[in-house]
Amino acid sequence: MIQKLFIFSLFLYLSQVSAQNHWQAPDTAKQLKNPLDDTPAVIHQGQNIFKSLCQSCHGIDGTGNPIMVKSLNPPPANLTTKTVQQQTDGEIFWKITQGRGLMASYKNMLSDKERWAVVSYIRTLAQKPMTQISKKPDVPNAIDAFPFSQLINAKTTFIRQTKGFGFGIQHRFGATKFDKNMLQNFFGLDLAANMRFFFEIPINDRLMLETGRTRYGKFYDLGAKYLIFKQTSDNRKPVSIALYENIAIMTDNAPSYSDQATFDNGNKFEFKFYHRLYYDTQIIISRKFTSNFSAQIAGQLVWRNLTPYSVKPKEQSYVIAVPISMRYKLGLKSALDFEIMPNTQPHNMPLSVGYEIASSGNHVFQITLTNSDRILSQNLLFYPTIKYPKDGFMLGFNLVRYF
Repeated sequence: MIQKLFIFSLFLYLSQVSAQNHWQAPDTAKQLKNPLDDTPAVIHQGQNIFKSLCQSCHGIDGTGNPIMVKSLNPPPANLTTKTVQQQTDGEIFWKITQGRGLMASYKNMLSDKERWAVVSYIRTLAQKPMTQISKKPDVPNAIDAFPFSQLINAKTTFIRQTKGFGFGIQHRFGATKFDKNMLQNFFGLDLAANMRFFFEIPINDRLMLETGRTRYGKFYDLGAKYLIFKQTSDNRKPVSIALYENIAIMTDNAPSYSDQATFDNGNKFEFKFYHRLYYDTQIIISRKFTSNFSAQIAGQLVWRNLTPYSVKPKEQSYVIAVPISMRYKLGLKSALDFEIMPNTQPHNMPLSVGYEIASSGNHVFQITLTNSDRILSQNLLFYPTIKYPKDGFMLGFNLVRYF
């Protein structure tokens, strides 16, 4: 009996190994033909996608990233070998589409044209080094300064060019000071926290819609980002510029006001639906300065239809801000992020740093440290920030995943 179990277990193991090492595309896929011509424009499009999504595992030259080859099972394929290059375009296209194991399926993340462009680029890896392709491009490459549409709190110029959608969670824990209670409340994780979740829906490579919900204020928001143009490698377009507009509805209970409260014109105050509306308008300018360092600056106007009447001096209905954001890539899948948002609101200066501990073309996870537990700009820029280090700090995280 034991002998039979051993033979059966060995059979299962060998079957798994065989399945991992032999990844066969169906006959129908082998017959597919690449509808794109191998023009410089197509190859450079495929190269850009490869650098964004594939290079981290398959290596800059397609031979495989040594770290990933040693750590993953099955290891990423060496795309320059005869085993890969002798496959038909249809087989390679099918594998990019379907994915396997730790290799994601790009069926909903890339269009058919984009996947075929990657196939065209993979064909060049066995012909000549990538540096030769990149030295004199006939068509300038478009450059994304940031790989995601959200840095910490600030929006970026990035719009994902896919058929799918993005889902994100932003979480901010309570403020904790550098005192004996810091360990007791576990660095603020035991305290009241704020959270926002959101969806991103790309319409095309220039327009993206966004909708989200935030705990504090019970805000529901709907936004749109439009990319005017993107930075190019020849510096004819030295920066990327995008417009962003968001409208948020505060669904929390209406604030309490005295029966004697009046508008500035003397009329009796009544809380209306439009008092719940908040607006955020931005123009965002970004640039990728080196392969590791990117920065951006934005002009931002945040407007609310109702201001607290009891605050003295009286607050304005609007805030003008100039958010400044920077990202420095530390390693293959890690980066350091920084944000500061100078603005016209008294007692408000959002300052945040973040550490990306896992980022790729499909997802990002950040650990953040900030001086405000507000997230949505319509709340963040009106609510006083704490003073660091006197009032402590707030930990949090951001998680974004593209499907």
